[in-house]
Amino acid sequence: MPAALKDALQPPANGWNNQSAWNPAVDTVADILRECKASGLLEDLRAALGCTGEDQHVVTLRAIRDLVYELAGSENRDLAVDVLIYATGVAEFDVTSLRGYAARHGLTAEGFRKQVLAMQRRLGLPPRPMQQSDAN
Repeated sequence: MPAALKDALQPPANGWNNQSAWNPAVDTVADILRECKASGLLEDLRAALGCTGEDQHVVTLRAIRDLVYELAGSENRDLAVDVLIYATGVAEFDVTSLRGYAARHGLTAEGFRKQVLAMQRRLGLPPRPMQQSDAN
């Protein structure tokens, strides 16, 4: 983090500024953004936090590429899409359960769940709660 940015975000040690006026510590994200904008340090803040457009663009392209390879490399793309939907949590907006997805593809609930877990590992997705094979 640039020194000027650190200085702009640091409250005075005693809570008072140089003009003997009370200067409370920055409390919220909005306060930090306002301070950085006023000091001309908004771009430095974005760079320090890794929020530059180029970095985000690279991450987005990498994620899309990984998904395309995952789906294109699958023998059964319909199954791969359903596994991806369930693995990412998008299935929460559908009425189909884990067992429903499994039945759609002629699998047991446990077999579908294992495919979901494998895809989550391959794509680096966080684990999420899902039905167990012994659930009613």
